[in-house]
Amino acid sequence: MKNAGCLPPKRVLLWAGAFLLLMMVIGSFWDYPISRALYHQSNVLGLFFAAFGEYPAALGFSAAGAMLISARNREKRLRGVLQAIAGCMLLLFGAAMAAMLPTGYLDISLGLSAVIGLACTALVVLGLLRLCRDGDRGTVLRVAAVFLLVVFADILVVNLIKIPWGRPRMRLVAVDARACFMPWWQPGTALRDALVAAGVAAEEFKSFPSGHTANASALMLLCLLPKLSPKLEGKQTALFLVGFVWAVLVALSRIIMGAHYLTDTMAGFAVGLISLVTVCACFPKLK
Repeated sequence: MKNAGCLPPKRVLLWAGAFLLLMMVIGSFWDYPISRALYHQSNVLGLFFAAFGEYPAALGFSAAGAMLISARNREKRLRGVLQAIAGCMLLLFGAAMAAMLPTGYLDISLGLSAVIGLACTALVVLGLLRLCRDGDRGTVLRVAAVFLLVVFADILVVNLIKIPWGRPRMRLVAVDARACFMPWWQPGTALRDALVAAGVAAEEFKSFPSGHTANASALMLLCLLPKLSPKLEGKQTALFLVGFVWAVLVALSRIIMGAHYLTDTMAGFAVGLISLVTVCACFPKLK
């Protein structure tokens, strides 16, 4: 197999970054008017992506687990057993996450949500086990590490920012006269503390940045799959764009639902893109 890079060409990454920057600038001036025009909490698109938009993060954990199991050390038994145990734990964690996510947004039973989540997890795991069947063990382990680190970084960085930042969500501003629109660069901690003390849920002050969009952007990890199989060689850009488009749709849906403003979603998107590029740079053997 030709040693192609694990990421799409630099020009594609630059275009992606330029798009995010342009949207961030637009949102910095017109966040509130855009959200007012799109806000529609019962929108079917918004509800669907609210429920399933974060699936790439959940399935990313399961994918990392499947790769760890597939590439476990078969010569050193103890190491192989530990890798298999860690892989199973990641797989089960991702499956549980996928099983639970839709119940927070759709009026469906936990049983149906679990069936959907487990079915998607099974498809991902079976597909990856097939891809990794003839792959180099070291390469598979490195790809698994990238998947795990990117998803973990997305979740960690977003929560490190959004919890102390305290920006009120559009859906709160729309219904509560005590709340007001605040630009992304202005922390809303004072308003949050006052309204939470008055009984408003703290969750309504986690607008910036968008965790949904960051987790959705984990689908851009698809661009690493050509490192696992010669059949996918040269398809990094196409696979990257699949994940990019998914994240764009999730970003749009979060604005429609009033959960986030345009700048929130672009900041979350940027966290995902930067995490992907940074983590891949830490694995030079994948280049």
